Amino acid sequence: MPSSLPARLPSALAAGLLATGLLLAGLVAAPAAPASAAPAPAPTTASLPKDQLVVPPSALARADALDDATTTGPVVHTLWVSTVSATAATTDDTVTSLDRASIDAAVTALHDYWWEESGGRVDVRLGGVEERSLGGTSCDASATLSKVKASAFGGSFASYGWAGTEKHLLVLPREACGTQAFGTIGGDGGEIVSSYGLGQQLGVPVLLHEFGHNLGLGHAGSALCRSTTSYDGAPGDFRSAADAACPTEEYGDHLDIMGYSVSGARPHLSSPQRMRLGWLPSTVALSTPATTKRVVLPSLDTAAAGRAVDVTDPVSGQHYTLEYRTATGRDRSSAEFAGGAPRCTVVATGFTKCALDSSAATGSVRVLRALPQPGGFVTTVALAVGTDSAADPARRDTHLDAGESFTSAGGGFTVAVASLSPQGGAVLDVSLRGPRGAVSTATALTLSTASQTYGGAGATATAVVTRADGTAPAGTVSLVDGSTVLSTVPVGTGGRTTIAVPTTLAAGSHALRASFTPADPAVTASSSAPQTLTVAAGATTTSLRVSGPQQTFGSTTTTLTATVPQVAGSWPAGSVTFTRSGVPVAVVPLASGTASWVVPSSTSAGKWSFTASFAPSSTSLVKSVSAPQTVTVVPASSTVAITPATTSPARNTATTATVTVRVAGVASPAGSVTVLSDGRAVQTVALTSTGQGTATVTLPRYATAGSPVVSVRYSGTPDVLGSTSAGVTLRVR
Repeated sequence: MPSSLPARLPSALAAGLLATGLLLAGLVAAPAAPASAAPAPAPTTASLPKDQLVVPPSALARADALDDATTTGPVVHTLWVSTVSATAATTDDTVTSLDRASIDAAVTALHDYWWEESGGRVDVRLGGVEERSLGGTSCDASATLSKVKASAFGGSFASYGWAGTEKHLLVLPREACGTQAFGTIGGDGGEIVSSYGLGQQLGVPVLLHEFGHNLGLGHAGSALCRSTTSYDGAPGDFRSAADAACPTEEYGDHLDIMGYSVSGARPHLSSPQRMRLGWLPSTVALSTPATTKRVVLPSLDTAAAGRAVDVTDPVSGQHYTLEYRTATGRDRSSAEFAGGAPRCTVVATGFTKCALDSSAATGSVRVLRALPQPGGFVTTVALAVGTDSAADPARRDTHLDAGESFTSAGGGFTVAVASLSPQGGAVLDVSLRGPRGAVSTATALTLSTASQTYGGAGATATAVVTRADGTAPAGTVSLVDGSTVLSTVPVGTGGRTTIAVPTTLAAGSHALRASFTPADPAVTASSSAPQTLTVAAGATTTSLRVSGPQQTFGSTTTTLTATVPQVAGSWPAGSVTFTRSGVPVAVVPLASGTASWVVPSSTSAGKWSFTASFAPSSTSLVKSVSAPQTVTVVPASSTVAITPATTSPARNTATTATVTVRVAGVASPAGSVTVLSDGRAVQTVALTSTGQGTATVTLPRYATAGSPVVSVRYSGTPDVLGSTSAGVTLRVR
């Protein structure tokens, strides 16, 4: 154990997510194997979609404040396990291996793995175990974690109370919960939820992966650059997009615990991340231009010194890591050495990337790059640098075999594999070009305009690169906004290069510069002075249409639909406020450019003016208001009827009648009813809000026999038209 350890990793702002377990062979469509190849069964894999959990800045700041850079011994990480029944039912409790023995075994595996990978710096111990029942009707992993962490273990994990404490909350639902798992990245502690259980085959590999996120580790991917002459690219070329220069599979490194979680596989953490955390001392560093060195590289699985080569490219200044992986120790479990059919993916038209095809007898050499990500963490990429048996440069795998070589972008260095022996190591010849920077260059940048509008016409950037001798150098020019590379293109004729400034730059002030990367190591790189581009917020337009110009009080409705067109090729995000005669009545999120609201049937009669106002969520867009649309609400019709208790009352005898007012869509009409006897008003009664349109009235006492006619008149309201009933003839005895 070393006498002192480096400071722990600064906190980061993301999380990795694992989701439904799939068959590895089903993840991509592999090209047909030769007729002589026998198919091999694929291992079960946890597929990892791109999702992130954001740790609040306040919690990260607290973790950094508590970080002790002088720590000299192992850091104890305590794991607090909460097994959860998310639903009240037990029929959906499909996750097994959650008993105490399985928990103890999983914690032991977690400790043993990270203790070995960290060189005795990470000491995982069980802090406590609890059981919880949430009594819900369904299980969602994210919602389950949110509910549990609010009160788990006395509330110690609420509000990110774990930050800076090296305490980790592990939530294990008994239900499948969509077969998910995810964990926060960084913060010196963390949260993990996994519905894979704690089975040693897949549950524990998933847990090892997620705990790696808690330690601040990003994902381990792989990439194939779309070229048959250069198997490398600039940092900005490595993206998951299909049109990227180097399409990257975020979890595509099967020889790293931070890549795909595969059943039964617990491979090592690759060397770039271990070097970054200070867990891999005594690496071989090569950076001197115009030198060649033969390196005997031990297997990463051994305890020997010099298990990785850190190469600084003398042309680009970029770092590359070389490592030798063999089917020994933990790596023996990796799918890369399982001997099954290669997993081949068509990453772009005419280009295929293969994996799982390293020789278990000889092992393989890997070329890796560490790529910083927003939030402060780092992902790694294994480059597709080796060709198949047909030496097809368009069909490559993520390792080098004996006799193969790799040259970095721009030709800064070359590594050639002379021989491979798990016992004797990998013999590598590493050549660095030089002398570097013998010929200086200058780069100038001009903009066609000092301002542009988001989503409107973009400015044109013109970069001019010249050598000290006045000639134009070969290489690439990148247009850079602060630290973000917007575009990289080859240097144009005569050193003049034009680049279209993206129309999607956020509103505000941008300091743009041109950065030249030479193709010749003897030529220096150079950058222009920054040029300021001011981006104004883009305009939006909102239109409003109505499903009809009129509705009837109580019985019909009208739908208002607001439409906001795309800006810069994307639907704007935000909300629409509907107003009625200047008064806001509803706020509706905009979805794919539309938002709708139904004018309630209870809207009072009258002529109403409606508008829709769009409020964008991005400061790069300005709000807009539609032209008004008129909806007329007409009063509802009514009917009224009178039903005497008897139509043959005796003289001088009081009798009653029931009055009923009916209005379509109105349960209890307001207003009053007036009883008429032979056309003369004899009584007026107000309808009540709970009477459902009925009222009991008292008819006159008739002193003489006769045939009076009684009727009723409903007064109506501003929203309901009045009406008069038919007359009913009484026979007074």
